[in-house]
Amino acid sequence: MKLHRVWMLLVALGMALQAGMLQAQTKPIVWNVPCVTAPTYYLTLNLNLLAAKVKEKTQGRLELRIHPASSLYPGPEILPALLDGRVEMAPITSAYLTDVLLEMGVLELPFMTSSFEEHRKAAEALRPYSTEMLAKRGLKLMSIQTWPSQQLFANQAIRTVSDWKGKKFRVYGAESADIARVLGSSPVSIPFGEVYTALQRGVVDGAMTSATNAEPMKFFEVSKFLNYWNLSGASTEWLAVNQKAWSALPADLQNLLLESFKELSFEDKEWADAKAMDERTRKRVVELGMTIVDPSPEEIAKARQASGVAWESWLKRTGENGKRAMEIAKKTLGR
Repeated sequence: MKLHRVWMLLVALGMALQAGMLQAQTKPIVWNVPCVTAPTYYLTLNLNLLAAKVKEKTQGRLELRIHPASSLYPGPEILPALLDGRVEMAPITSAYLTDVLLEMGVLELPFMTSSFEEHRKAAEALRPYSTEMLAKRGLKLMSIQTWPSQQLFANQAIRTVSDWKGKKFRVYGAESADIARVLGSSPVSIPFGEVYTALQRGVVDGAMTSATNAEPMKFFEVSKFLNYWNLSGASTEWLAVNQKAWSALPADLQNLLLESFKELSFEDKEWADAKAMDERTRKRVVELGMTIVDPSPEEIAKARQASGVAWESWLKRTGENGKRAMEIAKKTLGR
């Protein structure tokens, strides 16, 4: 009887172990994907579409958990979290390129590009370069996408270069900070999620960012003028994966993830959505009570000429890699 009880106990333990192993095998692999954009913004919506497609194709074995509106990490902390593996996948926004990967920000230089078409053409030419720079940091490039054109929100009209002088403007990266300085204003670095409050409290006189943030981030409530200086034709964003996380992913899941991007035409959709949203926003902000300011071509030309200082400063900080990126961009754009 004692032997029978021992045998039954061993059988029960074996079954429990087997059940535990089976549960471990069927437990989904979860990748956290932080982003700065609002839940209703097209960049977040497209990430959600990607997550749904991945879940479908992998039959739930891989889950992309999207964290919008800086809910997991503030914008400046997303890239460090991706680099050290605290998150597995994340969009790298050009606004938060500092000394880390600054050499990838050539297209964000003020007035380097003037349209979506120019920006995408140059971004595509720079794809091998971008892939190389990310790989050196232990990251794998998944897609190149974009934010809409970069404009200037303010509580007053900024019609001329002289109007920039003495103002405090929120900037979205080192390059925009340089152009603010050369045009006589003071650049202020503020996380994207805090821009509304900064405008509301008068911490800054204005903010450089995408015009399309007017409605989802409610900037129209705290800023009455949208000044179309076209600081850049678009703003690049790279969706990347931590290489260690990628290497740890089973080969079949790697393939299914890549297939998900293709089936969604993920990059094409990102660029098309950005352009369409940019065009809609220009009409929508007027309905929201904002005033659109279009500086004259002459004033834009003055600002573009002044931006040469920012370009030279960027080249000094980025060395040979920056020089290589600049050559690719200039050749592609005929600058």
